[in-house]
Formats: sequence, C-alpha cells, structure tokens
Amino acid sequence: MTDHLTMPKPGSHLSETYMGIYQLEAGNIHRRIDMKIYPREHFGYAVLYFTGSDYFNRSMRLFARKKGLTLSDHGLHPAFRFKNQKIWEGENIPCYTEEDVFKVLGLDYRKPEERSV
Repeated sequence: MTDHLTMPKPGSHLSETYMGIYQLEAGNIHRRIDMKIYPREHFGYAVLYFTGSDYFNRSMRLFARKKGLTLSDHGLHPAFRFKNQKIWEGENIPCYTEEDVFKVLGLDYRKPEERSV
C-alpha cells in the first residue's frame, strides 16, 4: 500500500469502507483498491448493488419505491414519501442473499451476468 485515501471510522457498526492505492512492485503502475465490509444482514443487498449495472440498480430501486419500499446496498425498508421526499423509513427487511431481495420484491431472480440491462 502506498497511500490511504479513506480509513474505516472507529465505532461504526453498519459498514466500513477502505480506499487506498497500492503498487505490486516498484516501477509498476499504481492501482486503487476499495474494500467495503458489511454486517451479515446487509450482505444480500451489497452483493445485489455491486453486481448490477447502474441502470439495473436504478430500476430495482424504482420498482421498490413503487411498492412503498426503499432499497440500497444497506437494506430494504418500508418507506413513506411525500412530494418525492422520504418522510419515514421503517425497520430493515432481512435479506441474507440477493435471491431473498428478489423474492421480497416479488421478482424472478436474475443472475449477475443477466443484470446489464
């Protein structure tokens, strides 16, 4: 590692992020590395988020919103919106796998390679 761009925040229990720069050998080009650590109950959401294209992820969030939910890489929550602004967010609906997220939303499961919509 040659540089640290961000470090995990002490005491945070939701998710941790590390970003840094590394170089395998002197003289080689530098590469950026991003690592995210999620609690087990967020794993399905994180995998879904990082294996979908931007368009696919936006479509999934819009679909969830139309069902009165809010979807992110941290969870799926019931939510109430007024004038397109989130007013209330309920408890997370546990989804330990990405398949669980599709099931809760009432959608057929799509493998990561099928998410480049």
